[in-house]
Amino acid sequence: MVDINIVICEYISKEWIKNTFNRASANEHDIDEKTVRQIKKIKETYYSISIPTLEKICTAREITLHDLFKLIKR
Repeated sequence: MVDINIVICEYISKEWIKNTFNRASANEHDIDEKTVRQIKKIKETYYSISIPTLEKICTAREITLHDLFKLIKR
């Protein structure tokens, strides 16, 4: 089974953080630029995304954590 952090970060990276400008993506999702870089580079460097960070991203997207997990089918 694939690690849940990888699944979440890959989904966020592919579906929500398509913008190559980290600052714009960070502002759009209410997170730091460093976090955007870590999410986008999940395959290169392991990043354990926190629940508060997920909640910030989901709030910016106007969805719940429950909805996020439904989207990634986990």
